[in-house]
Parts: sequence; C-alpha cells; structure tokens
Amino acid sequence: MDPFNCNGGEKDSQLPIAVEDILSRAPERARDAYTSLVTNTESRYDAETGWSCAYITQQALADEMFVCLRTATRAIRDLRNVGLVRVLAWPGARTETQVRIDSVDISSPFGPVQAALMRSPKQHLIDKAIAQLVSTNRELEALASGV
Repeated sequence: MDPFNCNGGEKDSQLPIAVEDILSRAPERARDAYTSLVTNTESRYDAETGWSCAYITQQALADEMFVCLRTATRAIRDLRNVGLVRVLAWPGARTETQVRIDSVDISSPFGPVQAALMRSPKQHLIDKAIAQLVSTNRELEALASGV
C-alpha cells in the first residue's frame, strides 16, 4: 500500500456526511426553512451536483413558513453558515437559491491525512464537511456576483 495514495488507490475512501448531521447544527428555524426550500414547487433537484435549485424570494419563503421576513432571512443565514444553502445573485437575472440535498464526501488524496480522517470522531468530520461547503459556496457566490 502506497502511504501517499489514499487507501492504496481504493475508490471507496470517501467519508459521506449526511445532510441531516449538518442540519442538526442549525437552529430550528433553519431546519424549517430547509424543509420549505426542498419541498417548494419551484425547487428542482440536480442529481449530478447534489443540489436543489429554486428561484424563491425570502418573502415567499417567509410566507410559506408562516413567519416574518426577518425570521426567514435569519434562517437562510443560518443555513448559509453551515453550508447547506448558497444564494447566487447573477447580474441581470433572478436570484437562485440552491439547497444541498446529497451527503457531502470528505476525503484527502494524501494517504496519511485520509487515514487520520478515517479515525476522526464524527463531530470532527461534520466540522470538515461544513468548512468544505462554506468555502465552496463563498467562491461560487463571489463568482456569481462578479466580485
């Protein structure tokens, strides 16, 4: 086994972190917003990316959740903070809200790091999944906004 190749080249070296595990880190209002976004009639799931996309305003989300706009805005912020939602505001287009549906795979191409991940407690892996999602989402949101 090559120590610099994760699991000696085996393909199943990724550690899937379920969305439910990440969602458990968010407040109740965020979990309610997540459910509303996923079940919204505008929401369309993309199996290739693992994300569901919808063109839904925060006011429409608030109406669907039967809460005020402020609560819906905070719920979206909470979901963005754990990486389960990204809001893409393309210049000249409607704002797109994307919601993570599929599990998040954590892995490293570097064997010793992957071995350490395999021994890590679940809470640490959830932290890594959140950090990975937030980082990727920030890049995409910045790209969409033209920054």
